[in-house]
Amino acid sequence: MLDMIDLSSEIRFRAPSNLIAFGSLERMSRLVSASIVGAIVLLASLACGGSQAVIIFSSDRDGNLEIYSSVISSGTEVNLTNSSTDEFDPVLSPNRRFVSFLSGEEGNTAVEVMRVDGTERGRITQSGADHSGHRWSPSNDRIAFARRSGSQSNIYMAGIDGSKLALLTSIEGHDVGDWSGNGDSVAFVVEGGEKQGIYVRNPDGVNEFQRTMNPDYSPIWSPDSRWLAFLSTRDGNPEIYVMDSDGNNLLRVTETDSDEYDISWSPNSQSILFVSERDGNPEIYTASKDGGRQTRLSFNTVVDMQPAWSPTGKQIAFVSYLDGDADIFTMNAEGKDQKRITSNNAADTNPTW
Repeated sequence: MLDMIDLSSEIRFRAPSNLIAFGSLERMSRLVSASIVGAIVLLASLACGGSQAVIIFSSDRDGNLEIYSSVISSGTEVNLTNSSTDEFDPVLSPNRRFVSFLSGEEGNTAVEVMRVDGTERGRITQSGADHSGHRWSPSNDRIAFARRSGSQSNIYMAGIDGSKLALLTSIEGHDVGDWSGNGDSVAFVVEGGEKQGIYVRNPDGVNEFQRTMNPDYSPIWSPDSRWLAFLSTRDGNPEIYVMDSDGNNLLRVTETDSDEYDISWSPNSQSILFVSERDGNPEIYTASKDGGRQTRLSFNTVVDMQPAWSPTGKQIAFVSYLDGDADIFTMNAEGKDQKRITSNNAADTNPTW
């Protein structure tokens, strides 16, 4: 576990005792070198325009999945994990100082945390089960996640030093949506059965409320904590819905015969970013929270997916299979000024910034 000290409202780490063993001095040297380079690159980026200039993503370019950073202004890319274990699904903390991610293989993963420069890495869970849906608290000190072992799946919460592990839900849960921006609620999903639907839970108390009773999933809080957007197959195919935080005023945002997915709120809580296959292949769209102004942002004959807002809402990172493999691109919020961020024969996916 990581030993954590809170100094001047910033979480500071000491070296974790269970840091992954790399098996050779050469690999450890590579890790240290990558960490030093990563720290220099990220500090320089912060000095030249803030953390939004850096995109964190996963790539298999070195033979297995690793977590990378890319400084948009310079194109500098750094392998932050650099191990023989698969590391994937990075999620930045709200203050953008830490990255949580999964490590291991299917059915046997752990949730880990490191600084954005790749240093001071440690586990907050042990392997031996399948972990998913790791989501940061607004206070940057806790992570909620789903843990599936055999046929049993539950939602847990832990401090980012691995302490205070607690079962978050009173019922079986299968996926975590995210935390409300005010920190009062965690949204989670029950898949199938009599209790299926979306729930919200007070992470510091006993209150737990069911908000829907349909095959609904991927609940995402608006940044202002007033609405929940989610996906549902209640009408046949995956569509986007929005409801008030208390489950009232349900609104269907999309109504097509094709699938919609990969949803996220704009930082100002007014628009929803998503992928739709309505025009024959996966493309990126935005819509206002009431379903109006649905606008197509990408125009390709290939797959475009995994869109992610920049912290300011002025840019969008996304994955495109333009040259046959997954690369990361950016564009502005209107779909213009598209730029390639990565270019190789590997799969670069899951951008976050």
